[in-house]
Amino acid sequence: MAGRPDLAVVVIGFRAPAVLAAAVRSVLDQNVPLEIVVVNSGGGNAKALLADCGIDVTVIDVEERLFAGAARNRGIAATQAPFVAFLADDCLACPQWAEIRLQRHREGEAAVASAVLNSHPRNLVACAAHLVTYMRRLPGLPAEKAQRYGVSFDRKLFERYGAFDERLTSGEDTEFMARLPQALQPVWEPRILTIHRNETSLFGLLADQYRRGRRYGAYLGSLEAERPARPFRKVFHDRRNVGALIKEGLSGRDRAFARLSLPIVWLALFAKSLGASAGARHGCKTEGRR
Repeated sequence: MAGRPDLAVVVIGFRAPAVLAAAVRSVLDQNVPLEIVVVNSGGGNAKALLADCGIDVTVIDVEERLFAGAARNRGIAATQAPFVAFLADDCLACPQWAEIRLQRHREGEAAVASAVLNSHPRNLVACAAHLVTYMRRLPGLPAEKAQRYGVSFDRKLFERYGAFDERLTSGEDTEFMARLPQALQPVWEPRILTIHRNETSLFGLLADQYRRGRRYGAYLGSLEAERPARPFRKVFHDRRNVGALIKEGLSGRDRAFARLSLPIVWLALFAKSLGASAGARHGCKTEGRR
């Protein structure tokens, strides 16, 4: 049908947090027409929350908790646009986030990855949180050093290679992209920028990184059930890389504040490593019971 948007955006919420409205608004503020659907799970009334903010979009509220793969799949099934992007409720799409994605897809790219900005670049705890999680998605990084996440996909990829794995607590995008041949792997496009809301308190940061580590460790443990996983070393090794990535990926005052946050980065990586070790042990045990 003429005039139908070429890009669908699935905004993923959990328990309808207040920040969900800002995430959806950032998508509505893009300068190209979009097909938008919100998939909220775990309770809460996302439709009412958004309506109270004057936002009228399609909302799928699911009472039980959905892992990210299942939420992605619900959004894919509820949309029709030829290309599909995803945004978490704790993120904001920057200007041209959708326009540049569409440009690259129309040029023939099947999958397009994006860079991430820090929500609080002058807060040292937030800088550390950002680096621990997104040090390989800083906007200044060259393609050969960037991790390809925050990806939008040609819908045909799901028809050809299947849906996201709904059983995984994390890593559902990694698992899906591993099925793609090399020619269809995501291209790095640092002009597409997403702002992530980072922790600003030290306790919140350490608790969040421990939880992230547990999810990552469980993912590794399920993959490596036949041999001992070494997630602590795998995660904590990043302390050796972060300085060089800051130098290449950031500039000006952002780089200066990031460097000042390095002691907190190392502490957060230690907490994430502990969580990864615990998660791997749990993942291995779970895999062994299947």
